[in-house]
Amino acid sequence: MLDALTSSSLSGPLMLFIGLCGVLILIIVLMIRDLLGDRLKYSKPLNAYQPLRRMARKGDPKACLQCADLCERGSGGAHHSIGMAVHYLEQAEYIYRSRMQKGDGYAALKIAEICNHGYSFPHMSHIGDKAYRDALTLNEANARHGDVNGFAYAGYQYRYGLGCISDYDKAMAYLQQAAVMGHAPSMKSLAELYLMGGKAKPDPIAAARLVRQAALIGDAEAVERVGDNYLDSMGEPASREQAYFWYSYAAQKGRRDAMRKLEKIEQSWTPKQLREVQERFRDWAPA
Repeated sequence: MLDALTSSSLSGPLMLFIGLCGVLILIIVLMIRDLLGDRLKYSKPLNAYQPLRRMARKGDPKACLQCADLCERGSGGAHHSIGMAVHYLEQAEYIYRSRMQKGDGYAALKIAEICNHGYSFPHMSHIGDKAYRDALTLNEANARHGDVNGFAYAGYQYRYGLGCISDYDKAMAYLQQAAVMGHAPSMKSLAELYLMGGKAKPDPIAAARLVRQAALIGDAEAVERVGDNYLDSMGEPASREQAYFWYSYAAQKGRRDAMRKLEKIEQSWTPKQLREVQERFRDWAPA
């Protein structure tokens, strides 16, 4: 009986003590959560820098260059660090140099960009100019062997005067070869030169034909530009309906600017006109 009374008398204070400990632990946990804030939210989306850093560590040179840019500006979740920016630039250059040694002309151009880091086109550092000249030598050699990228990159360099004096005639000759081989970016670059009057007077019809050709092989930007040509009567007959069709097609490919252009056209039509055009779009195919 005495043992039972003793046990009963002790259980009350013990339960009170345990309860107070639980409340204290809860208060501490809440304080820690308030202090750390979002750090405990492990489902929080990654910032721009984190996934790029992971890709850079796996040897992606483009990610290295993007990380260098973020570290240099101290944005996207990266701390401002010139030392880290230089580290990423050196890492990218090392990767690209190994590719250039295998004949990759694009890698040679990226090395030239890295060597010219800190200078804005058309200004060139001495080492950057030499790197561009080396890239041009490689790209022209690749072009002589019939490589489509060799034609494309050599044309790009002659157009903008990278490692050479700007020469539209040579640029158009190289880009024409790449375009014939089905290189969509070269088709678009060549179209721009036709609009500028690269060889003679501007030729918007030839430019529009090249843009359409690039669009038909799947280039999303070219698809949107075909819509621009219809809307502005630039080498294509003026047609808001055709512009709407091509913008819709570009929007399906993820072109945000095309989506905004669609909205602008839609505002100029009545609901009935818009429904009719949308119905015709269901049976439309790019040609």
